[in-house]
Amino acid sequence: MMQDILDRIDSPADLTSLSYEEMDLLAGEIRRRIIDTVKRNGGHMASNLGVVELTLALHRVLDSPYDKIVWDTSNQCYTHKLITGRRDAFDKIRTKGGLSGFAEISESPHDVFGAGHAGTGVSAALGVATGLTLTHQGGYVIGILGDGALTAGLSYEGLNNIAQEKPKNLMVILNDNGMSISENVGWLTHWRNRITLHPDYRSLVEGGRTLAKALPQGELVWRMAKRIKDSLEGLIIPNMIWEEMGFRYVGPIDGHNISELESVIRDAMKYHDKPPMIHVITHKGRGYKPAEKDPVKYHQPGSPLGPGSGAPTYSKVFADTMERLMQANAAVVGISAAMLDGTGLTQVKKRFPKRVFDVGVAEQHAVTVAAGMARGGLRPVVAIYSTFLQRSFDQLLHDVCLQNLPVVIGIDRAGLVGEDGRTHQGIFDISFMCCLPNMVMAAPKDENELQHLLYTAIQHEGPMAIRYPRGVGYGVDLDPKLKALPIGKGERLREGKDLVLVALGSMVYPALEAAESLAGEGVECTVLNARFVKPLDRKLILDNISRTGLALTIEEHLLVGGFGQAVVALVEEAMPKGAKVKTLGVPDRFVEHGPRSELLASLDLDADGIVRRVKEGFPELFSTTPSSKEMAKTASD
Repeated sequence: MMQDILDRIDSPADLTSLSYEEMDLLAGEIRRRIIDTVKRNGGHMASNLGVVELTLALHRVLDSPYDKIVWDTSNQCYTHKLITGRRDAFDKIRTKGGLSGFAEISESPHDVFGAGHAGTGVSAALGVATGLTLTHQGGYVIGILGDGALTAGLSYEGLNNIAQEKPKNLMVILNDNGMSISENVGWLTHWRNRITLHPDYRSLVEGGRTLAKALPQGELVWRMAKRIKDSLEGLIIPNMIWEEMGFRYVGPIDGHNISELESVIRDAMKYHDKPPMIHVITHKGRGYKPAEKDPVKYHQPGSPLGPGSGAPTYSKVFADTMERLMQANAAVVGISAAMLDGTGLTQVKKRFPKRVFDVGVAEQHAVTVAAGMARGGLRPVVAIYSTFLQRSFDQLLHDVCLQNLPVVIGIDRAGLVGEDGRTHQGIFDISFMCCLPNMVMAAPKDENELQHLLYTAIQHEGPMAIRYPRGVGYGVDLDPKLKALPIGKGERLREGKDLVLVALGSMVYPALEAAESLAGEGVECTVLNARFVKPLDRKLILDNISRTGLALTIEEHLLVGGFGQAVVALVEEAMPKGAKVKTLGVPDRFVEHGPRSELLASLDLDADGIVRRVKEGFPELFSTTPSSKEMAKTASD
């Protein structure tokens, strides 16, 4: 049996001996490997299938890692990983202990910059190129900028700086596939739809060249025709934008023609008057018909969402509630930052097309435009993943909270998100949201409470954020009528005389399950659904802790600056005699990738883990001495 070409590629240097026919075969092998792996492990499929030839061409031209490739967002680096010595480990990508689904500098010297947020690539590439120049290391840098990232303001900041600095060792490649996760918005989308990107355009041009050459003095005819063609293109294609900005624009180039890509990249590396901008056209999902037909669905297919309870996802409940609110109140509008599908707002936009706004990869703008909408008399709801909300901190502080505007922030994917790993874990939002004056922050225990909290937030005359987890809910009944919940009020779900479990959001049901297990060992726990992180329900928390003198806070969030620390501060302030309060959450470190359930278990954020932490933190409750519990209670009084 003939050995697969991919099995012979241990480093990029092994590509140089291959013929173009072999390169095409290799591209097919890589696509099959990516498709099979993503079907099994989940991950980013369509974007990776679109850059196979581009990646191979880059590595044939460059001498990596001496030369550097910086991938914007870096979720399209699967081909890059396969040909840079990680082929045998690729089957375990995104699994616990396996390869990251993004570029990761700890994995390989070929991974120059590890990032999972769009728009960082250009700035990072300029920084790397500057470093190589000033330290006399040598090497060329290519930044791969996706057209989706061109909706991010940071990309333009980086491009502007490149045009100013004019580095001699840097090229930007615009990978234009017409998509980010959802369909792109903005000027580049309109550009791409111009006549020159029509499927028949390239063949028309080539046909014209062949015809002209068949005529007497054909070369002269073609040169004249091309001059007219270029003039016309200059009128209808804004490549002048890049030229005026300070780049030497080349394109559009067929992103699936390895030979053409190599030739263009080699030539562009010789440009020194202006930094080159190579415009490459690729097709997201290429080589896999379902992904070509629906690149949105196959952007990241097959990623596990949690137990198959048949319950709706939190995002679906959020979207359904938004429809009800928008039907009842014409002032309610929805805003997303390139995440209409992920946040559930696609279905809402179909019903209210003029009241749901996708602003592109522009979280800062999303928050500030929401603040402006609030001043204009609307009730904006901004739905953003927790990991991306971090990017809009200044806007939350300066534009929303400082002016105390009624903007609702729906924090989707709050907590651990699983296989996307440390670039995407939503475990920091409490820390940076709760330090903002005027901000109210809540976390529902289940999907029914989510709908009520969203209704509550719309009624609130100020900023309010609601954090809810990735995946499916618990399948609880949804109340047909929405109701406003009192701000800053939680609830007691179970009463016990020995210990208080103060749980937040996604940790309430695990806490109830743990309390049931502990009851079987003779330890009776009170379980509180805190519901609000800010303001805390002081009376509920203090009254219950004062009865037992012992408490454990539980949150799916970083402990530093988190919910537990707020409860500890409250107890220290209000209970001079003190109480023993332990905190359970995510320790002060980044959390790697793996199935969400496994990550929760590894951090003791499941029922078994809570029981274990109770036994470790409160051994007096399990002493064989009959009076031990009373002694603990007496010590706290």
